[in-house]
Amino acid sequence: MLPFNPAQHPLFGHPMARGMVLPEFRGTLAVAEELDCARFHPRFVSEEFDEEPTCWVGDILLFLRDGHGPYIVDQDIKDTSSSFELPTIGVTLRTDLSRLMTKERARHKVQEVLYRDVGIPTRRIAGDEVNPILIGNLYQLHAWSRRKASLNASQQEHLLDSLREGMDKGASAWEVLKLLELSHGYPTYHSKIVMYQAIWIQRLRLELLSARLWIDEPMVPEVRRVVDEYGHWFSRGEK
Repeated sequence: MLPFNPAQHPLFGHPMARGMVLPEFRGTLAVAEELDCARFHPRFVSEEFDEEPTCWVGDILLFLRDGHGPYIVDQDIKDTSSSFELPTIGVTLRTDLSRLMTKERARHKVQEVLYRDVGIPTRRIAGDEVNPILIGNLYQLHAWSRRKASLNASQQEHLLDSLREGMDKGASAWEVLKLLELSHGYPTYHSKIVMYQAIWIQRLRLELLSARLWIDEPMVPEVRRVVDEYGHWFSRGEK
């Protein structure tokens, strides 16, 4: 939730932020007044109290770390780029779309300024901006990310070395895994766990942006790093 009154920086009290000078939030009320859009600030009325301000709700506040220490990124996430201008939730035939769009732009601007004032960048992320091939590959990899493999550390290293060698020769992962099952008794199911988890943590670098992870197709070495394509969504603000 975005604080409507002055509040501490999200890193306040974090052990890794000890010694850091952390500015405080001004609050969305003050920011909205400054931007001349206080009329759009959310409020509630109850039987016990007069009209009182309440919080706007954001999406994701990421706590990250790099060589300069801990930092935070505010991620504003929608399914499509157009949703940043015109929300689809709660819209009816009676909705004043013009006013709704103005209200939505005001909310996004207040959110951006609120966080920018304390050194937190806001990154807009839309689902329709993500490579669809990458989405399919990540779904597949994530499905294998929590499974347990029976192969020991030495067997896993042998498996990954064999996959890298097979990739250099234009082989499919299936060919390599079946060969290892015949020659070394590695169960194919558990070999697949090791393989997909190695791709997930980038120990086995296959192309994820332009080639689907079909197990019976030749493995394609990494051409473009995913982090190079989308790393700006996770980068810190200007120091």
